[in-house]
Amino acid sequence: MELQFHPATSRGRVRTLVLGASGERVVTAVAGAAAIGALSLWITAPVVARRWLREESAPRLARETGAVREEQNRVAVLAAALRGRALDRGDLLNRIAFLYSLPPADWPRVLAPERGVLAGSLPEAVAAGLPAYARGLERGLALLERREAGDPDLAGRVPAVLPISGRLCEPAVFFGPRQSPWTGAQEFFTGVELAAPEGLPVRAAGGGVVVFAGSVRVSPTGRLWRLGNFVAVSHGESGVTLYGHLARVEVRRGQRLARWQRLGTNGKSGWELAPGLHYEYWRDVGAGLRPTDPFFAVLDERWQVGRLSLEMMAATSAPGPVETLP
Repeated sequence: MELQFHPATSRGRVRTLVLGASGERVVTAVAGAAAIGALSLWITAPVVARRWLREESAPRLARETGAVREEQNRVAVLAAALRGRALDRGDLLNRIAFLYSLPPADWPRVLAPERGVLAGSLPEAVAAGLPAYARGLERGLALLERREAGDPDLAGRVPAVLPISGRLCEPAVFFGPRQSPWTGAQEFFTGVELAAPEGLPVRAAGGGVVVFAGSVRVSPTGRLWRLGNFVAVSHGESGVTLYGHLARVEVRRGQRLARWQRLGTNGKSGWELAPGLHYEYWRDVGAGLRPTDPFFAVLDERWQVGRLSLEMMAATSAPGPVETLP
């Protein structure tokens, strides 16, 4: 093999290198090694680079992924808390509107649970519905404040609390249809029964005037005589409350009461085997006073299952003819 090296100018002399068989083998080996090295570098360099990037970025990516998940969890918890608080405020305003006898047609419909504005719990659903619900809360609050401004005694007059401390009593019978434990017949229970120890003080659920205190004669058509010793308190336009099965009556007819004022003690007079308070709430439904679910009006305890709209509460009353209050 002969290799020639030509100079850069015509004046230079051409140099010649003659290789023998051993020289040719050396040159061939060197060229082959260079080619293999280049090919190896072309293949392995990207692999090494990717491995290095992976080793360097994996911890960082893991940290960033963990941070994103923590933020998502935080947002979900915050959305759930905001949703719960908004729904609780809406339920409270609905109940106050019921106590204040506001017309359902004037009340913000967005606060009705059946509208489903805040039915979804995902952060996206909460973010979409919360602004409209918040506007409904503001409008509802303004309507309640306007109603109170027109009747300064209203807030103290409505029967808004339990007659017995919620820590000392337990609901035993709820408002609605049931099978009578006495006769076995189907009947509509027009109040609630609160199981509580005998002798506990029973207090007025709202301010008003005592319109009855004592017991009534047995009547084959009436039912009030079954209440034994009971007290009826008129709350003016806000209706009437009844407190039955009292062991002792401590108020008299015509006496004016404030909320929380004691009117007797819990007992088991009348049709009652164990100590318990029979509590009813009668309100004007447009055709006179009729019993409704007392738990609609209770603001200091939440025993009523689920949240109800003002329209549903206003439309609920005991069916059929009811006995006239004494």
